[in-house]
Amino acid sequence: MKKLMLMLFSVLLACTDNSKNDELKAYVSDFESGFTNKANQLIVLLEEGIMIESHVLRGRSNKKSNIDKVLEKENIPLTQQFNKVYKDATIKTDGSKYYITLDENIKLEFDSEKK
Repeated sequence: MKKLMLMLFSVLLACTDNSKNDELKAYVSDFESGFTNKANQLIVLLEEGIMIESHVLRGRSNKKSNIDKVLEKENIPLTQQFNKVYKDATIKTDGSKYYITLDENIKLEFDSEKK
């Protein structure tokens, strides 16, 4: 009986689904169709650069998004819509993390989320 239980446990362990790590892997291509956060702000990778877009209904939450921080650095008021293409911007990934550099003063870092 012990051998049977040990064998069953070994089979279950060998069949364990390790796809969780794959699901949370970050890819630059994730931004080709655009990434929209919970505040409906957009980051999209275009041929000419990385576009950041935000609507005028910002500031309703106490928690600031990465894009809210970009808008603060750009001195954009809460009542103003924002849409800008950063031409020399880059996106890099490492594991489940994205590293976006819009210019030398604006850098973003965040984790990929399970979709």
